[in-house]
Amino acid sequence: MNIKHTLSEKVTEYLLNNEGKAKISSLEIIKDDVFISLLGNNTHGNQYIPDAINKGARYIITDRKLEDNFIFNKILVVDDILTFLLSTAKIKRNIFKGKVIGITGSVGKTTLKENLKYFISQTSTVSVSIKSYNNYLGVLISLININLSSSFAIFEIGTNNFEEIKNLTSIIMPSQAIITNILPTHLENFKNTRNIAIEKSDIFNPEYNPNIELLVLSQNNTDETYISDLALKENISNIITFGKTNNQNYRIEKINKIDDKTFEILIYNNTTTYKFEINKNQLSRINNILISLIIFVYNKLDITTFISSTKNVELVEGRGLERKIFINNKIINFIDETYNASPSTMRMCIDEFSNIKTMKNQKKILILGDMKELGEGALGFHLEILEYIITLDLNNVIVCGELMKSALNKLSKKDLKIELILNEKLIIKYLKNTLNNNDILLIKGSNSSLTNKIGKILLKKGEN
Repeated sequence: MNIKHTLSEKVTEYLLNNEGKAKISSLEIIKDDVFISLLGNNTHGNQYIPDAINKGARYIITDRKLEDNFIFNKILVVDDILTFLLSTAKIKRNIFKGKVIGITGSVGKTTLKENLKYFISQTSTVSVSIKSYNNYLGVLISLININLSSSFAIFEIGTNNFEEIKNLTSIIMPSQAIITNILPTHLENFKNTRNIAIEKSDIFNPEYNPNIELLVLSQNNTDETYISDLALKENISNIITFGKTNNQNYRIEKINKIDDKTFEILIYNNTTTYKFEINKNQLSRINNILISLIIFVYNKLDITTFISSTKNVELVEGRGLERKIFINNKIINFIDETYNASPSTMRMCIDEFSNIKTMKNQKKILILGDMKELGEGALGFHLEILEYIITLDLNNVIVCGELMKSALNKLSKKDLKIELILNEKLIIKYLKNTLNNNDILLIKGSNSSLTNKIGKILLKKGEN
């Protein structure tokens, strides 16, 4: 009997017939999961196999042979893990009969995915990729983990280099594609936004994605218009645009303030005006709901249910989620924007901070970290951000990181209200000495910057 072949078939069949079982972290393993033992930055996952088995893992997949004393009928040794995962993911994609939505764009992919999941789940069944699983490994795991009985499956498709969208799209093959925006991100490799636009356009290229039937895309700059022109040349059957101008298929017609926590949004789509309420007047938030509306209309989902749900959309961790935390035994309102940052999202965040109304004796503090992967123009982008802060005459602004330091050094020190603190311990000390009960703290920066570390420290110290 070929035990290896039989075990391989068993593992594949198990992953195909179940949802959410494939895990790449032993910390996340629960009973009946499948632990994918990968080579990490410092160690190989085989080191954590005993822990995974103790937690109840049904199977282990690894590319390294193990000691003889391990349980042979649980551990599948393959020549190449990614090849095994790709094969399994493609099988599951081929047998999935629901509608597949792919989301790409420079910023906002994860938040839009979570918003779409929330809305669709009110009226149908939906599977989504977890966290920000939008690279090659993440997409394979996400596909393997979908529920085959779902009516919809939503995937993020990310890139920081050429041809990655092509490769991921050819695996996911979404019938409905969304491009949130084209903005200056990952410029270290792409060099300019036109190259980013070309890369993102592969999501609807029929050569890689013969399933494409719907394309939803923003139309707020020349690169996004360029993508629209490419889509027209490919004869995509349904192209729906959204933006600020009257010639878009969907546009924000009007925003009415009802009270401090309620805003009425009017969206017009050439024939119909849709009216709904949100609890935060933020353009990125409105755009996500607008895109979700487009998906609802196109798929003939219940619009009444959608409109009744817009005010209850939750923010996503690290992307504007507001929490009550404890700093030095004081309750602080923490707006967590520490997951990532680009010039456009940084500016929106600063505007949000500027517009926050404070009560008597209530302070607000803004901490900004470096924006990463901006290439040769990185210093210029950081300088523009600091100059913009100066025009708003904001108080209590702290910056950290080497790029922020270099940009700050280029500014005139006269009447400069921006303070540089480069050490997380000193920043925490500053917050302890400065913040009082009910004060507001907003932190924004790239995932690999100091601000992300500070955010995790604050949340770990105590959350209410």
